[in-house]
Amino acid sequence: MAGILGDDVNLALRSMDGETASAILKRANDVLKTNRPVGNNHMTTHGSDWMWAVTALMAVLFLITLGLTLVTKHRQRVYHYLALALLLIPTITYFTMASNLGSTAIRTEFKQDGIQGRTRQVFWVRYIGWFITWPIIVLSLLLMTGVGWSTIIFTMGLSMLYAVMFLCGALTHSSFKWGYFVIALLALFLLAYQLLVAARPWARRFDTSKWYIPLAAYTLFFWCLYPISWGLSEGGNVISNDGEHVFYGILDIFSKGLFALALVFLAKQMDFKRLGLWMHDHGRLAPGYDDGTGRHEKLAHHPVQPGRDSGYDHDQYAGSGGARVTDTTTTTTTGV
Repeated sequence: MAGILGDDVNLALRSMDGETASAILKRANDVLKTNRPVGNNHMTTHGSDWMWAVTALMAVLFLITLGLTLVTKHRQRVYHYLALALLLIPTITYFTMASNLGSTAIRTEFKQDGIQGRTRQVFWVRYIGWFITWPIIVLSLLLMTGVGWSTIIFTMGLSMLYAVMFLCGALTHSSFKWGYFVIALLALFLLAYQLLVAARPWARRFDTSKWYIPLAAYTLFFWCLYPISWGLSEGGNVISNDGEHVFYGILDIFSKGLFALALVFLAKQMDFKRLGLWMHDHGRLAPGYDDGTGRHEKLAHHPVQPGRDSGYDHDQYAGSGGARVTDTTTTTTTGV
């Protein structure tokens, strides 16, 4: 059978004109002929090939995660949805960069030996992807800890600042770009503090530290490598444009692709009710709202106490008292 199919393919190719058959066999990447490169130090066909590979990988991971989402109960899909976003956005950004779109030429500050020096192709679409996905990573991590929304929003804002400062520095041709670089490092330091210091006690209180701490440390490790890649590429013009794409691509695969898969598999072990992530078709349920016994409970709103992250008492779900409304009767228990 294989021999018959092989003869049929060869016969079909011979029946074509030489140019068509050569194009099919060669399967060349001619993106740069359609979308012309900008800048002296620009992406080549090799860099485009690499980014097409990353695009395909992210798309495959997205489809796998989508399949796992469809077979998961609706009330337990919160991390699946976050993982889907983490995979879809890089798929779009890498498709755009592989197509040699979403970039501009910026005059370089440094002229390195062996590296084209006058201008460098900077892909601003990459930073848009960071601006969207890094807050999603922060949200995914902090939802495991039970910290208040004020802490979550502030930390998400730090991750946005981290991305924006790199973009501002990349689009600046003078030495002032390093000012933005320093601010980005400051944002990274505050991110590390929020994730490893401020949120750590909450993770222990909700008994999720065994997943949260390794995953937060894993994320911060790769986030610490982004400034190195930026300094060698858009910052110092040390490595070629293709080398830049390989460096960033590896970081994105580990910090987003594998991170998204980890979220999906860890979701099976989390107590969504205790974390307040138990969902139904009409929205989010408060912890203990519907425990399957026919009792419908929800938290009573009470004044925010000094030092609290939110308007309800997390301690109630970590072993101490709080305020709760059962049906129409309010019962208040004070934790000492």
